[in-house]
Amino acid sequence: MKRFACGVGNTDSEVMSIEWLDVLNRIGNGEDARTEFKRNADTSLIGKALCAFANSDGGLLVLGVDDSRGVVGIREDAEKVQERLTSFLQNGCDSPITAEIGRHETEDGWVHWIDVPRQRRGFQ
Repeated sequence: MKRFACGVGNTDSEVMSIEWLDVLNRIGNGEDARTEFKRNADTSLIGKALCAFANSDGGLLVLGVDDSRGVVGIREDAEKVQERLTSFLQNGCDSPITAEIGRHETEDGWVHWIDVPRQRRGFQ
């Protein structure tokens, strides 16, 4: 697994829950500085976005959605995808990233999301 240098220190920041309807709203609004879409859950493709969100004001990475806001779904076992995402958040960067992961099943497959809040930088 490729490790990304995201420079985020250990954090105990609070993570606010994001629900499916919130995710749908973000999909409808399209990509911006705090929202990014990926068609699949390939950690080599999502690592840069997660680290960028962790080093900025945070953001939402939505998997199973294409750049034109179409829900394409991920047909892979949802539990395995969630385990892989959790492992990446803990081990894929120089330091663990605090985030909330969620999922919703659609007729096209699963949509997964990773909500990365602004991270504390190791100093208070």
